[in-house]
Amino acid sequence: MRFVIRILFLTCLVMGLALGGFAQNQDDLLDLRDCEGSCTSNNYTIESVYLSDLDGSPITSSLLTCTPGMEQTTYISFVYQTSSSSGVSNGRLLADLSVGGNTMFLNYYFGIIPPAKTTADTLTLTAFPLNWVCGEEVVLSNSLMAWTTSGSGDFSEEYVCNDYPKGQCQLTSDIVVDAPLAVQFEYSYDCPADGTSTVYFTSTTNGGRENYQYDWSFTNATVSSSTLANPNVEYNGSGTAELTVTDANGTENTFNLSVQVPEEIDLTGTTTDHTDDENPNGAISLDIHSTGDYTLAWTGPDGFTSDQQNLTELVAGDYFLTVTDSFGCSSEWTFEVLYFGALPITWGKMKVSFNHDQSTAILNWSTYKETASSHFVIQKSIGSINNFEAIGEVKSVENSQVTSHYTFKDKFLPENGQRVYYRIRQFNLDGSSEYSETISAMVPERPQNAPDWKIYPDPYKEKALWLHYVGPVIPEFQTVKIRFISPAVTFSREKEWNKNIIDLNEEMKNLPKGLLILEIHYEKKVQRLKLIVR
Repeated sequence: MRFVIRILFLTCLVMGLALGGFAQNQDDLLDLRDCEGSCTSNNYTIESVYLSDLDGSPITSSLLTCTPGMEQTTYISFVYQTSSSSGVSNGRLLADLSVGGNTMFLNYYFGIIPPAKTTADTLTLTAFPLNWVCGEEVVLSNSLMAWTTSGSGDFSEEYVCNDYPKGQCQLTSDIVVDAPLAVQFEYSYDCPADGTSTVYFTSTTNGGRENYQYDWSFTNATVSSSTLANPNVEYNGSGTAELTVTDANGTENTFNLSVQVPEEIDLTGTTTDHTDDENPNGAISLDIHSTGDYTLAWTGPDGFTSDQQNLTELVAGDYFLTVTDSFGCSSEWTFEVLYFGALPITWGKMKVSFNHDQSTAILNWSTYKETASSHFVIQKSIGSINNFEAIGEVKSVENSQVTSHYTFKDKFLPENGQRVYYRIRQFNLDGSSEYSETISAMVPERPQNAPDWKIYPDPYKEKALWLHYVGPVIPEFQTVKIRFISPAVTFSREKEWNKNIIDLNEEMKNLPKGLLILEIHYEKKVQRLKLIVR
């Protein structure tokens, strides 16, 4: 969280006017830090800088702690000592003054600065009151103190660089002004995952005396406490957080907040199928069980969009919903509206089996009736029903009033022990489509030492000869070297392989009858197959 600092001169700052309303803060005069050369004096030792009252008494004398956001009028005071026993004239402090998120040029004219060689003295910017808000850090950066000897001229209203000699100015490091201990923190969060949201806490505590000790407590979180400055905590939902800080002086202060985090979106949807060809009558209705404000964004077939919770007059197809809560967290959902009008196809039985060496899945299905049917696209998903991809196509009979049988062979199976899912998308001549049921089967274990390659037909007799890879996984190689070995002749051929069946009929011409050995070289492996040539 961030509190807005209000300074009494802020109105002038917003209006773009010079901040010279206080006679001794002369920000319109020359910035001596821009003059050439460097300051060489070490005349002043700043012992402390603190927020004070008009008389220079620290406000921490009566206010060790404060509540973030509390306002009061304060001043800045310096406790200093000098190396000289003589006072100086035309004393001037130049610095970048930051109060919270606001920074201004401070050019404060003290005039005479008394010596403080034996006993520390105090300077208070009495003409520069701050309407200070607890929790905002006050910092003096790039500070420069400049002065002249008592016999010099009066530079209270104007001066040039050389009026302040380099031997009579001093640069100091950045100074954080002491203030009461203000305990506070900010937090951010992640969108929920697995029922919890990660909340990131950042302490913005300031004031008091460092180092700090931290003591956190949390409600509705997976942990109840922490001693880290900036802990990360898993919240089960909205809850609270409280931070107690103890500074180096033993001063203690506490701050707490209600922690608002997003919760997982819980909804259910009910779909109504599309049954009227002339007037689409599909529908989706939502029940949102989680509380909060949500925006909905639907997309669907033919460029469909909507921001309504319940949809009507829908055609068949997939409808995608993105639900976004008030925290900006989103969840995605998919709903399918089915078509049950005048069906162009009546499905029969559908089953999957495997060949004798478990290298190929054989998909069989039938239809009892087809009207204006075009083709079937076979889809497969491995491990779940969430990743269907097309793996082949089979032409239909188009029109039939009797049972039609179809077969498709899937020769690219996953590793043993995985479940494969199949479904068929049937397309009509007009471009519409529908899905079959989804069936599944577990890929069986391949026989031990089963070959990666299969050749058929065997025996071979003046027909096409095919070489087919049936290994457990699809390899990445692109070429295969094959040696043809017979008692009369031996030769080699290199064949391209793009995960398809290799045609060897051309190589078989003019080979003698009898036993033939095919030696296949692939992926640093060699496999031999026997073939009878008739």
